[in-house]
Amino acid sequence: MDIKTGDYIRTPRFLQVCINEVFKCKKEMWQAGYTEPTHYRNDEWEINGKSIDMYHMKFAACRK
Repeated sequence: MDIKTGDYIRTPRFLQVCINEVFKCKKEMWQAGYTEPTHYRNDEWEINGKSIDMYHMKFAACRK
């Protein structure tokens, strides 16, 4: 399964999230500020969030 920008993914922590960015590796994702874990369970992909204000987040994915 590939994850693309604009895809909606169900995660345990945040329920349905929209993927705003897809990175090649975890290091790039963390450098862009996506450090909040979503506890997404998948052998190929990791999804993290980034707070943009007190009530909103953006989400990104990267291959493990």
